[in-house]
Amino acid sequence: MRKTFTTRKLVIYGGLLLGFIMLESPLILVANQVEPMIMGVPFLFVWNLVWWAFLTVLFLVAYLTNWGSKSVSRSRRDD
Repeated sequence: MRKTFTTRKLVIYGGLLLGFIMLESPLILVANQVEPMIMGVPFLFVWNLVWWAFLTVLFLVAYLTNWGSKSVSRSRRDD
């Protein structure tokens, strides 16, 4: 059986991949700096907070759009 990916699923998968790469790959060494301080917080902490917020919002969107549900995609095909 061939899987079909909608544009929304591709955006969600791409965003998840981007978020995890930015948090868990050696790219974190680019952000591993104290300066610049943003509102008194070191740059590394702000980097982590921003990417975690990005992933949280992305998971919320995925949940609200029934991202992994097969039954929704079948019902939408019937419409």
